[in-house]
Amino acid sequence: MQRKTKNIIAAVTLTGLLALTAATMYLSKSNTKVTSNQLEAPPNNSSDTNNAQSSNSSNAVPPNGNSPSMPNGSIKGNMPRTKHTKILPTGYYVAFGAESLSIALVVVYLIISKGNKKTFKEVMGNKDRVVAGILAAILMTAGESYVTKHYLVNIENGHLAQRNTTNASSSTTVTSTKTVNNASSTKSDESAVLVKSGGKATITGKVTKSGDATNTESSEFNGVNAAILVQKNGTATIKNATIQTTGKASNAVFASGSSSKITITNSTITTTGSSGARGLDATYGGTIVGKNLKVTTQGASSAALATDRGEGSVTVDHSTLETNGKGSPVIYSTGKITLTNSKGNANGSQNVVVEGKNSATITNSTLSASGVGNRNNVDNAGVMLYQSMSGDAGNGTANFTSTNSTLSIRSTSSVYKSAPMFFVTNTSAIVNLKNTTLNFGSGILMSIKATSEWGNNGHNGGNVTLNADSQTLNGAINLDKLSTLTFNLKNGSKYTGQINSDQSAKSVKLTLDASSKTTLTGDTYVSSLEDADSTYSNINFNGYKLYVNGKALNA
Repeated sequence: MQRKTKNIIAAVTLTGLLALTAATMYLSKSNTKVTSNQLEAPPNNSSDTNNAQSSNSSNAVPPNGNSPSMPNGSIKGNMPRTKHTKILPTGYYVAFGAESLSIALVVVYLIISKGNKKTFKEVMGNKDRVVAGILAAILMTAGESYVTKHYLVNIENGHLAQRNTTNASSSTTVTSTKTVNNASSTKSDESAVLVKSGGKATITGKVTKSGDATNTESSEFNGVNAAILVQKNGTATIKNATIQTTGKASNAVFASGSSSKITITNSTITTTGSSGARGLDATYGGTIVGKNLKVTTQGASSAALATDRGEGSVTVDHSTLETNGKGSPVIYSTGKITLTNSKGNANGSQNVVVEGKNSATITNSTLSASGVGNRNNVDNAGVMLYQSMSGDAGNGTANFTSTNSTLSIRSTSSVYKSAPMFFVTNTSAIVNLKNTTLNFGSGILMSIKATSEWGNNGHNGGNVTLNADSQTLNGAINLDKLSTLTFNLKNGSKYTGQINSDQSAKSVKLTLDASSKTTLTGDTYVSSLEDADSTYSNINFNGYKLYVNGKALNA
């Protein structure tokens, strides 16, 4: 056979194998099966949750508003959520492996034969070439399989980038400059007002939305079925409006997509859907700025202020916020949420939940919550920072900052005497507190530990930096063997409590400037101590021991 013919056959074979692999990968996307591993705890109907609503299903809805059996938003969605696992048939993995090996063999053979200059017999007659070829084929197969596996894992875990604009319908659609005075929709998956790319809407009057969403993820990620939805490159100015939704997974005001922006002022928002009906929600880079608002939600997983997949931004000033559902904190952040000069009540949940490398900032505000969690009571807290397994939030450091504010777990709550003010699990976190009053009855300022609910066993503790600036703190700080703490006190801060009293923490670093003070209420164990006062006169041992790397400082 002539060399030219051999090369044509080899090229066709290689092209065919590559096309087959591409086709297999394409088909894998449509043949992926979705299953839901419930990560939510069944609703707790205890009377002290102020009639917090529970899910109508045995699967509790995630805090931020996910449906009863949603992916593990972790608490996600907006609080504990259910994890969607996308499973690919085993046959596809076998096909990918075989195709990868075949491609590798063809490529290696062409290289060794120098483009078919050598005959098959000549190639196979050299043992060194054969061994080298086999090793090269194995390495190439492993490399291609790794890349393919990474692609498939992304499919299975839902981490592939989703469109930040999705098909949506509405009774009123804005594609240019338009004023909308009153709007309504009663159909499922339809918004009352939809602002598309290039649209500029001014919305006033009454906006009502009824009808459930048929797809929870489309609702929570892309805003389908929201009363007002602004998509990529669209803008809306909402003023003096009354916005009401009654459907399940029917958010009130939703910005989704880069350069989507909503400005809302002097308006009232009410959602009464059983779950997934948030007040303000931004995803995929959307932005919402609000002032002088009254936001009330009734359902489960219905945070007053929320961000979800793709990280959005919500900024609210001089407003009153109230949530009444299970897993419905005042703030659920998988993006950036800022609240100033406002009041908030979470009657069936935590005050604030931050997921992944995202943030919540509170200034001159007062938040009060029942502190009741959504995961078999392991997440009871005033403020929770964690990383879910849903893929809705990127891995990284969660940030919570409170300045000149008050955070409380209500004394009437069933978990008042047991819930920590702060709970951190399966993430790194920075907590910044300045002149903030903390009210709670458990005596536990912060709990940093792994749980069976989130993360991989052995790697799901918390790593916290707690910064106190002109701050008074009281209560124990508890850690498990997987967790770490860096505790910094400055500018006259005062801490009264005990740290790592059971000696279980992976590491604890305590730092005080000369103006700050610590009073022990129990033996405390730290890995390192940095005190600007070399005489330690700013530490009141109070009859207890402070152990530094195993040695008592005040022996």
